Amino acid sequence: MLYNFLQTNKNSHFFLLYGLGVLQMILYRYLLLELPITPFSIAETLLMCVLLLVNISTISFIIRKNQLSEGNLLVIFFWVVLSMLFPDLYKDSTVMLANTCILLVILQIIQSHSITDGRKVFFDISVLIFLASLFFLPSLLALLLLWIQVLTSGGKKFRNFLIPLVVFAMLFVILLAVALLLDRQNELFLRFYYLPKFELSSFLQYKYVPLLGVILFNLFFTSWLLKKTYKRYYATFFISLVLVGIVGVVLHENKNAVGWLYFTFPTALSAMMVIEGLKRPWLRETLLWFLVLSVVVVLIVGRPYLL
Repeated sequence: MLYNFLQTNKNSHFFLLYGLGVLQMILYRYLLLELPITPFSIAETLLMCVLLLVNISTISFIIRKNQLSEGNLLVIFFWVVLSMLFPDLYKDSTVMLANTCILLVILQIIQSHSITDGRKVFFDISVLIFLASLFFLPSLLALLLLWIQVLTSGGKKFRNFLIPLVVFAMLFVILLAVALLLDRQNELFLRFYYLPKFELSSFLQYKYVPLLGVILFNLFFTSWLLKKTYKRYYATFFISLVLVGIVGVVLHENKNAVGWLYFTFPTALSAMMVIEGLKRPWLRETLLWFLVLSVVVVLIVGRPYLL
């Protein structure tokens, strides 16, 4: 039974889920997206497989370290399944690289809650956000999460508030110096240049239907479930993560990528709480299989519209 399979932290079950994610990635890249099989694409696929392992390992560590579940693989399972709804993310590795950095940011921010002097942690988080923004610009919105943490933690708030700005200025100057030596300064400026477009047509696209479902789930269930289950700090942080994601979806044209970056983890947590809240085993099993089959049906029927 699927529920019993996920009610454990065994390494064998963990790596079976990882294998499912790898298989999904390969099928999406070479069958669904029809990418050419070249040495470069194979190397990129291998990189994405490594990043996937880092990502789910980071999620597992966050959950165990902060006791966000009762020792199961449900959150990782839902994270992998939810990723299936956004096939266009697998065209290249940039968003996944940014996602790896953002998950490490989430880990560090949660860890900083119990630290009296968070200067070093805030410095490390700022570096990770800067690196993530090089791969995918909406990662910059994670600065809002960091500043919220600064304002709610101890220490000198004004000094800590300036740490990200100093780090960004320092790293940008270093990058600019390297870019000038290589005559690539225009590429560097273009990487950080973006003007939001608010055309109605950019929102009304079939490929955003799964994203809309994820947003509605978060708006109606996540806030209530998190406040009911977790301590106030964890609930506030993950709700802030969802709100920052909504801002990113509105501002950026690659809305599915932004949604995957900010919504997938809190949505997976909420889905885990829904399953754990069911008392009847048959109902848990039915709901899990219904979710999997629903995602598969959406992909088969909606393939022309999701890409």
